[in-house]
This record gives sequence, structure tokens and C-alpha cells, in this order.
Amino acid sequence: MVHTDSRLADTAASDAVPPTGSRTPVALDFGLLPAVMRSTARQQRLAVDERFGAMLFHTLGITDWSAGNRNPVDPARTATLRLRWGARNATVLIDLTQPAGLASVLRADAPEQDDAQEDANLRATVSAILLEPLLKGFAQLGMQGVEVISLERNIEPVERPVECCAISFSIGDVRYDAVLDHIDDGWLDAFERRLADHCIPLATHISEIEVRGRLLLGEKSISLTTLDSLQPGDIILRALPDAVRAFFMKETASVRLPIVWGHHGTRQLHAMADVADNVLTLTGNPTMSHDTRFNTPLTDSSDTLVEIDHLDLPLKLEIDTVSLPVAQLSALRAGYVLELPTALHDTRIRLVTYGQTIGFGELVTVGDHLGVRVVQLS
Repeated sequence: MVHTDSRLADTAASDAVPPTGSRTPVALDFGLLPAVMRSTARQQRLAVDERFGAMLFHTLGITDWSAGNRNPVDPARTATLRLRWGARNATVLIDLTQPAGLASVLRADAPEQDDAQEDANLRATVSAILLEPLLKGFAQLGMQGVEVISLERNIEPVERPVECCAISFSIGDVRYDAVLDHIDDGWLDAFERRLADHCIPLATHISEIEVRGRLLLGEKSISLTTLDSLQPGDIILRALPDAVRAFFMKETASVRLPIVWGHHGTRQLHAMADVADNVLTLTGNPTMSHDTRFNTPLTDSSDTLVEIDHLDLPLKLEIDTVSLPVAQLSALRAGYVLELPTALHDTRIRLVTYGQTIGFGELVTVGDHLGVRVVQLS
């Protein structure tokens, strides 16, 4: 075993490393960091948005959409395509082999000076024909009148920032690789407006979370004393509307009830549904609400002290329905049909106050009245 004099070790350490207080900060060399222009960052943010790829697929049938920050195009096959949409210009670096025949538009031999402009116009016209699927795509996105201004081969490699916005996609059997060199803000504004109407896709682990749903059969206010005295076998009357009574007494084929997904006291998804036995159909588009109110009107305020036993609590009678994943909840619309796991007549009723389950019950008839018999208390 080797022993070291601690005093010598401390001395050596102090010689090798200067005291913390005497250290000088090292300046950060910004030249070592990737340089991203503001316009490039905006292009990349749009290109990697999952909504953008989904929109292109559903609207134009574009597949294999991907975006990156490195130029995938071989410099030997690179050409510069210039587009114009009204007063807005765009410059894109493309692969001459995509689509086939585009390379033949650019002749290897330079034309005579007198024919240069005519040759450029001819190339633009033929290029527009070959790139017609792209131009039609712009029109379908509401950008009518996009035209090809020029197509030029890059004779010498052009020095460009390492960071760029590169995109790849397929239309039918044709693959396209391109780099967005310059795009006026008007193009990006138009794309971003289109995306504003699309919901942001949820991550897989979020979209699969199941949210419990429940039907609200009825509610009533009940004093704390009465609630505390409830026992199994007691029957709660005058808590169900006439429409619910008529449905369960088989006087009507269906009943309209509110259905809610979410947790009490938080933002919840609300909808109205026509319920018929074990099937419910949404009658309107769901809405989001943070409803913590109880429908019973408040009485006039008074300075008279009351016993806490006289406090009224809202008692809600609910039926558990289907639990749906978040992804399916986001797709709910009017007319959506859901199948209940059991028929309503055979489902137990949950007794809830302020979001807390205090017991369970079952439907019973008392003469012409429909009530809920308590079968279990928490």
C-alpha cells in the first residue's frame, strides 16, 4: 500500500489548479456554434410540424414527408428553381433527376447571347410542365397562380450556411429532394394560416390515456343531515326529470342526457346525447367547460347564523359510460355513436357530491314515481 503525505498532496493540488476565486472565464466562441438564420428557423419550424405533413397527405396525397437541416442534394445534380406567387418570390435548390426529364431541360452547351433570354423562357415553360403536380398542389392549398420563373444549373458550388431547411417527399412514384434557399414571408404566412385550423397532434403516450365518461341522470339538493342519515334500502325521490322517468318506464324509446368526460372540478368535455338502451348518439359537438356550479338558485343572504347540519349539498345521480382515449375524444362530433357496455336499465347509479362518490344505487319505481334505492354507501 502506498502512503502519501496529505500536506504534499494539498501543496501539489494548489500548484496545479488555481484557486476558484482567481479563475478567469473563458469566452464562448460563437463561431463554433451552428449559425441559423431567422428565416431558416421559421422554415424548419413549419416543416417539422406534424400538422404540416398530415395536411399535405390529406390534401395533396403527398407521402414520405421529412425535413432536416442538412442538404441531401448532390452538388453535381443541383439546379436553382425560382418560383413566383403574385409579388412573392421563392428560390429552391432541387435535384435535376427528380422528376425524370428535368435534366434534359438544361442543355450542357450555353446558348448564343441572342438566344439566351429565349432559351431561359423555354426552360421555364418546359419545367412548369414537368413540375405540374407541384404547381397544382399549391393551387389546392389556396395559392393559385404560382409560376416557374427560371431553372438554372449550378455550374459552381455556392457557399451556403451549413444549417438549412431541407425537405423530401413523394408525389405518386416520384420522389423530390430540395433545399429551401429563400422564401418570402408571404409564402410562410399562407402555410401557417392553413395550419391554424388543424389541431396539434398529441404524443402517443398522451393520446392513449383513457378518460372516464359519465351520464348525468339527475340531481337535487339535499341537507347534510339527510345525507348523513342515508342507509342502504333508502329511496331517493324527486331527483330524476320526467323525461328520464318516461324512458325507464318504457314510455319513450330514447332520452336526451348530458354526458361528460373528465374529472370533477377540472375542465371537462361536455356533450348532449340521445340515449336508447345501450347506444348513445351525440346530438351536438362537444364543448369544454370548467363547470363547478350547482343549478339550484341561491337564497337571499341573511345575517342569521345557521347550524352546519342545515347545509345543502348537491347530490348528482350518474351512470358510468364508456372510457375513451384522448385521441378518440378529440374526434367526437355531432352524430358520433357510442355503444355502452351494458344497457342503462341494468347499470348501477353512482351517488356523487362535489366530485366524491358517496355510494351506489339502483332504479326502482314507487307507484308512478321513479327513484333510486341506495344499495351501498362509502
